[in-house]
Amino acid sequence: MYESFYEFIRQLLPDFKIDMTLVEPLLEFKKVNKGEFFLREGDVCEVLGLTMKGCLRTFFLKDGKEFTLFFHVEHQPLGDYESFCKQIPACFSCEAIEDSDVLIINHEAFEVFEVSPDGQKLLRLHAESLAFMLRDKLLSLFRDTPEQRYLKIINTEPELLRRIPQYYLASYLGIEPESLSRLKRRVKQQQFS
Repeated sequence: MYESFYEFIRQLLPDFKIDMTLVEPLLEFKKVNKGEFFLREGDVCEVLGLTMKGCLRTFFLKDGKEFTLFFHVEHQPLGDYESFCKQIPACFSCEAIEDSDVLIINHEAFEVFEVSPDGQKLLRLHAESLAFMLRDKLLSLFRDTPEQRYLKIINTEPELLRRIPQYYLASYLGIEPESLSRLKRRVKQQQFS
C-alpha cells in the first residue's frame, strides 16, 4: 500500500532511517477525480501529496488565462510547499486531468519527519528537488524555443504526450493551441526529412 511512497523516499534518500510505524497511521489516500481540484489558487495548502496513480497539473491564472507549470504523474509530489509551511494562500491550483490517487501528507505526519535527522534531510531534499524543477522550468522558458521544449518532452517524457490534452500541452509550452498544431507538423516533417 505504501510501496510507492517508500520508493519515492528511496529515490531521494537511499539510506533513509525513520520509524515508519509512526508515520503510516497519519497518512491517508485520496481519490481526486478528473476535473477535481487537489488545491485551488488563493486557498491555504493544508496537505502535501504524492501522486500514486493518475496525472494532475499545476497551473495559475493570469488575466483569465491558464498557464500550466507542471504535470504530476506517478511518484511525483504535489502541493504548494510554501503555502503548506507558512499557512499562506497558494499561488497556483492543482487539478486532476485523469482520475488520480494521491497519498496525503498532513501537518502531523510532516512534524514526525521534522523531528528526525533523516526526516529533516528528506524534507530538505524534497524542497531542493522542487526548487530544481522550478529552476529548470524557468530557464527553459527563457532559453528554449517552444519547439525545443516540445522536443525535450518527446525525448524525456514521451508517455506524457499520450496522457495530457493538447490545450494543456500548449499552455505548458507557452504557446496557443493553434501554434502547437503547426509545431507538431513541423517537427514531424523534420523527423521524416
